[in-house]
Amino acid sequence: PQPAMRRVLLFFCLLTMGLQAKEKERILVVGNSFTLYGNLPSQVEQMAKERGLLWDVEQTTASGASLRDHWQGNKALTTKQILENETFDRVIFQDHSTYPLVHIDTTAFYFKKLKALLPAKTKVYLYSTWMYPGINGKENYPNSTNPIEENLKTEVVSVKDQLLRVGAAFELFAARYPDVDRFTDDKKHPSPQGSYLAACVIFSSLSGQSSKGVQRRYSSTDKNGKKIFYSMVEKETAQKCQEVADQILFN
Repeated sequence: PQPAMRRVLLFFCLLTMGLQAKEKERILVVGNSFTLYGNLPSQVEQMAKERGLLWDVEQTTASGASLRDHWQGNKALTTKQILENETFDRVIFQDHSTYPLVHIDTTAFYFKKLKALLPAKTKVYLYSTWMYPGINGKENYPNSTNPIEENLKTEVVSVKDQLLRVGAAFELFAARYPDVDRFTDDKKHPSPQGSYLAACVIFSSLSGQSSKGVQRRYSSTDKNGKKIFYSMVEKETAQKCQEVADQILFN
């Protein structure tokens, strides 16, 4: 009986491990400093883990990188090789912040070329960033509060792609909570609050779940066993970010 019981237990252990391995999703973030600030990919992964979702969120990023840089291998990027040799369930593309305003045709061209490297079953997302003071090209859109999203919708995104409306969330957050900084001192890159807001939008966009109630700080340990933090925001700020993300996505 004991050997038989061990075999039964081993079978269920292997079955459980197999189901977990099958359910794990590989997600790749292709972008630049707007996606690497605040450990954004890790924040999204931790939110998913908290909700019982097995996501492996990886990134190929470099400061100031455009989709053209990713395609051409500039800035020591190996994005093209990664997409050619590895398989992901979902891929998020984010272009240089100014390109949707001043080089939308370039955004569309390289988005299409990079997307063509993916299997048809891969879910594709385009990260719509935010307007910020002094952004190049803003003067060409005096009557629009979010021309980045508008241009991406009309010129780049197909019906099969999904737009990650982070820029829209930034605009709504600024309108509701003007005293909470979305940017760092350069008034361009996301502050910890801005990165957390972006993580809420991305998590909810990919999972279909509200981010309300997820933790406000995420930590792990490094290779030496020392505690490190991926992110940390105040409780009230976290709630505000979650509410805004829900408003953008589900209302």
